[in-house]
Amino acid sequence: LYKLYLEVMKTIDDYFQLNFREVDMDQINAEIADFVGRCKALPRGMKNWPAFIDLKKKIDDFYECCPLIELMASNAMKERHWKMLESRLKFKFDMYDENFTLGYVMKAPLYDYREDIEEVCVGAAKEQDIDTKLQGVMRDWKDVDVPLGPFKSRGDILIKAGDVLDIIAKLEDSLMIMSSLASNRFNGPFKKDIMLWLKKLSDTSEILERWLQVQALWMYLEAVFVGGDISRQLPQEAKRFANIDKSWVKVMYKTRDNPNVIEVCTGDEVVSSSLLFLVEQLELCQKSLTVYLESKRLIFPRFFFISDPVLLEILGQASDPNSIQPHLLSIFDGVASVDFDDKKGDTVMAMSSSN
Repeated sequence: LYKLYLEVMKTIDDYFQLNFREVDMDQINAEIADFVGRCKALPRGMKNWPAFIDLKKKIDDFYECCPLIELMASNAMKERHWKMLESRLKFKFDMYDENFTLGYVMKAPLYDYREDIEEVCVGAAKEQDIDTKLQGVMRDWKDVDVPLGPFKSRGDILIKAGDVLDIIAKLEDSLMIMSSLASNRFNGPFKKDIMLWLKKLSDTSEILERWLQVQALWMYLEAVFVGGDISRQLPQEAKRFANIDKSWVKVMYKTRDNPNVIEVCTGDEVVSSSLLFLVEQLELCQKSLTVYLESKRLIFPRFFFISDPVLLEILGQASDPNSIQPHLLSIFDGVASVDFDDKKGDTVMAMSSSN
């Protein structure tokens, strides 16, 4: 009994001298649990002895506060949480003071304010979980760049559509996490950052989708207006597209210089506003092109049997009559190919069926 008494008194007194920020509650809990077991194992006849009564009270009083101490010693506890405890317990907690020991904390009315301490400490743990997830999302996007690819011989002026779709899917996952954090009632200290990143991720996803739309239109019309016969037949639209092309290349060069997907999409409004302008201009070009194709179909109604891209291919190579050969069966049901006059290249000398 007396050996255990001395050991318990010394151990708990030593605990009280520990700096609170260095308290190892796993070790303390293990040692106190050992003391409890050894105390219970003492003979019944000793339980009325003053030394046993003092020993048991010392162990029980400390053991009762251990769950609260463990909550308060958590890494989740920040200065703001200690201020909240000060306000509720009416007790000064100066966590940066060298005398901020476990013994000092034990002087506070911990057990009288058990529910308040649990509420503040559990809230701190919830906040830490939110902060961990927020920081995780921010780290996830730190090194994600816009995937660039080459176009003809003009360098890396395309975004890789497949990779961009993967990025959009990843953005949706991050948006789900951020939406969950935004609705969490413990998000107070981080709400500003959460809402900022929620907007960044949402804007990035929207801009990438628009980027793919612009790129598809640009590539489609680039094949029409850069060289070929149609650019000569639609000079005004060809000029419009030349300006569009310059703006597109400028956007891609900016992306190459600062490729981080979040930064390039939300760092400033240059890319976003440029893409909006390009969509508007490309749609005007496409509208004019549609009117042009419609006029050709009205002149030669059999062109209604083929799609716009096929008709563009034919019209774009109007100076080469042979370019129509692969599409004859779509235009004329019984004509698979024609033979042109060797001397007069635009004169048909014979027609052949598919049989």
